[in-house]
Amino acid sequence: MVPWTLKTFLGCGLGLLSLAGLIVNLLVVIPVFRLAFIQNKSPIYVISFINIVTDIVNVLMSTFYLAPSIIYETYFFTEDKTGAIPKLMGSTFMFCWYLGSMTQIVMAVNRLVVIYFRRSDLFTRRNICKLFALLIPLSFFLMYMAQYGTPCCFFVFDHIVLSYSYNQIEGLDNYPNMFIDLPLNTATSVIATFCYAMIVWTVRESTKGIAASMATQHMRRSRKNREVTYAMQFCFISMFYTFSWITFRVFPVAIGNRGLEWFICISAGVTINSSANALVYLISNQEVWRNLKSSGLNIFTRATNSSDVANNSADGHSIVRHSHNTTTNTTSKY
Repeated sequence: MVPWTLKTFLGCGLGLLSLAGLIVNLLVVIPVFRLAFIQNKSPIYVISFINIVTDIVNVLMSTFYLAPSIIYETYFFTEDKTGAIPKLMGSTFMFCWYLGSMTQIVMAVNRLVVIYFRRSDLFTRRNICKLFALLIPLSFFLMYMAQYGTPCCFFVFDHIVLSYSYNQIEGLDNYPNMFIDLPLNTATSVIATFCYAMIVWTVRESTKGIAASMATQHMRRSRKNREVTYAMQFCFISMFYTFSWITFRVFPVAIGNRGLEWFICISAGVTINSSANALVYLISNQEVWRNLKSSGLNIFTRATNSSDVANNSADGHSIVRHSHNTTTNTTSKY
């Protein structure tokens, strides 16, 4: 019988959170696949599909391995974290993390190029597929070097700290963290922050011109709401990514062994990060909603007069293009 301790409740909470994330991702992955490869919609769906697939793998491992291992306080089929199962889980996670990090960079740069520079010819479906044909083996190579190519350490799922840890040999430097993990994580967050900041600024400047030409307060408010939605969508996906990798490094230093229960924030942050992309599509993308309804999954009601935020965000430059057309036909100083 499982003793009901704080750790048990935290493990159950993580399991429920991961299960919810798994359901959200599974609801979205098929519609996104159809939009990307069957209906040939915006190439952004190809990037999103890769991202959602890696997210599904992560929440699967969290739901069916990490959360149960925390609840039962065991590594399952092995006595310690150096066994094959924790290391295999860690290797799979690192491959998905590396690929997901590069995907976030591609996503952010894609939005910047399309919205800020108004170039949609660079990120064609063919070019994106070629790019990921390189990024997928590169992610596998980085995972292999981090997990098996250095003698110092490897990444594992660790129920003792309610999340993840490096199994490091004392006296040896953590080379994977120094030369792969930290540089890649930092670069991803910095690039994403810069790109999304430029996008939010561009959309804000664009909506000024639109608002100046509108006759009613209601239309101005609608445009402002769309601007806020853009900002939320662009920042939400990268926010929990940054939170996850920073807490993974800060908590061991700031908390240590004094409050291991707080380490659940790391695994919860990773789970939320793995659900953010699908959740944004489920909430705001009307093309995904229409695909869900056409599949017989009309499980939610949605107002028919809601704004086409997702359609604009799919190719990323509709609102900017609208602003450009409006301002060229008016005498607005914007």
